[in-house]
Amino acid sequence: MTSISQDDILAMLADELDAARAQLEVLGIALAGDETVAARHMTGLQALDHVGQRCASVAAILRADDLHAASHAASLESIPARLATLGSRRH
Repeated sequence: MTSISQDDILAMLADELDAARAQLEVLGIALAGDETVAARHMTGLQALDHVGQRCASVAAILRADDLHAASHAASLESIPARLATLGSRRH
């Protein structure tokens, strides 16, 4: 069995999240391009966009040299908030 470094695994997972985000973006653009669908499903389309942002944020953390610092500095507020909740459970 070939040994794969943790950094390589994290980079591969980040790439997978980027691919998922790209697929979500293509889907969102296609759906938003239909005025009827966009009008009826605006909340769902916004949710697709939010999921894509979460994927991008997690991918950036996975690529960071310091996962801990990157997690706390994440642009998506839910990640630092969840870390704070995890930290408070440990005390």
